[in-house]
Amino acid sequence: MIAPEWRGRLHAFLGGVVRQLDGIPQAVGGAGDHVHLLVGLGAMHRLADVMREIKSVSSRWVHDEVGVKLFSWQEGYGAFTVGAPQREAVVEYIANQE
Repeated sequence: MIAPEWRGRLHAFLGGVVRQLDGIPQAVGGAGDHVHLLVGLGAMHRLADVMREIKSVSSRWVHDEVGVKLFSWQEGYGAFTVGAPQREAVVEYIANQE
């Protein structure tokens, strides 16, 4: 579970991971049991590699920085493309996820 006490820090960290991967974090949010990321990726990005890195690095961060040693992401993920006309609706959805 993603506790409210450190959820905002996790979301900020996830945005930083996306930037380190040369992606553009457009929205990061979620609830106690999941996160949503709206991310701009370049043509050379491979989604599976990006997701593997985000999950790996953020799990390690939760273990080391937050101290929740048993934290782990579920296996797999869902990914969808979003067209420009839907972008703002998705940003709003993520912002109001909690």
